[in-house]
Amino acid sequence: MSRHLVVVTPWLPTPPEFGGALRSFHLIRQLSRSHEVTILCPVTAADDTDLDILRALGNVTCVPHPWTPRHPANRTKRTLQARSIASRKSFVELSTWSDALQGVLERLFLTRRVDCVLYESTRTALFRPPRPCPTVIDAHDVEAELLIRVARNTSSDVARALKLAEARKVAQLERRLWRSAEVVVATSERDAAAIASVSGATTRVVPNGTDVDAFIRPEGWAVRQDIVFTGVMRHQPNSDAARWYLDEIYPLVRQRVPNARTVFVGADPPEWLMARASNDVIVTGRVDDIRPWLWSASVAIVPLRSGGGTRLKIFEALAAGVPVVSTSIGAEGIPGVENVTIIANDPKAFATAVSMVMTEPERAASMRENGMQLVRAYDWATISQRMTGAIDDAISLFQQRSDAAESAPFDWSGRLWRRG
Repeated sequence: MSRHLVVVTPWLPTPPEFGGALRSFHLIRQLSRSHEVTILCPVTAADDTDLDILRALGNVTCVPHPWTPRHPANRTKRTLQARSIASRKSFVELSTWSDALQGVLERLFLTRRVDCVLYESTRTALFRPPRPCPTVIDAHDVEAELLIRVARNTSSDVARALKLAEARKVAQLERRLWRSAEVVVATSERDAAAIASVSGATTRVVPNGTDVDAFIRPEGWAVRQDIVFTGVMRHQPNSDAARWYLDEIYPLVRQRVPNARTVFVGADPPEWLMARASNDVIVTGRVDDIRPWLWSASVAIVPLRSGGGTRLKIFEALAAGVPVVSTSIGAEGIPGVENVTIIANDPKAFATAVSMVMTEPERAASMRENGMQLVRAYDWATISQRMTGAIDDAISLFQQRSDAAESAPFDWSGRLWRRG
């Protein structure tokens, strides 16, 4: 059954060059094949507003906004962070809210029938429909937990205290928003259990994935002794992982594999990382196509010590036929990933695993084959069916509650009669 879905995103979904945008874009693309989709998103002056790709998927309304999470910090972000310190509201709430976007959502309901609102990221559920409507929150991660993990790896006592204070505010916000939705979608069973336990929300799991066929390495592509790490480098968990790897792991790898080089592929590398660039440490910055960098690599690394959700970088590497070495946090939430990757949590074990993959061709070949078998189950075309099921469940639950409310006897004291 074709439905009209309104999708509210916290950023412009194109270009899909980082985890959150990739998930939003591919799910919208798949949903648009069976449903009418209207996309509401904030945009900044720095955004590439060539919307032809997005408009091919549905109706698009972009609302000007001073900053979104797809961009580096600017004066607006720093001002909002400062304001949040003395506010009951979190930085997440202050930086997301837009009177203009709320107004656009309300006007849309005046002119169109809306079957369901899909919120891409918990924070966008701040924008409420003007009348009762089924809603689904696609919780890309549990952001409060992410902040706590970041705080644990922060050396400054002041910064740690500020991050923990923000985490407490975000935890309250997430619980409130999750309770408001018919269904909350998580990227892993672990996150789904955490969301249900603190909010009582009905949860479903729709994992991350990749466009498997698009990432298959072309026949005859030359593979180098490259170690590749992909991701937006301004993202604090990625930046922390890069520093930890360069300081404590990479020197051990070079002892075992002297001709190895490490390539950091992703937008907005911090200044300290740019300063570490050399003949054997390549920092690309933003690239138009991540695939050639993966295809040229002998191994992909995910040395994360913080973060949330599940890592699209792992799915992309597996689809590209690149063996993966990861920490437990990096590989978190992906069933079966421990059977196709090497998990290592201390520098020596991580370096040994990377070196092993680079020097043992048979081991690497086995990992590539097993990884490809696993990632086939995570193609976006397959995963999107789960999102369709979550939307169906939300509409059904909404209707059941509406029917129950209509059939309940009226209590003249001003309350509905409730059993118990």
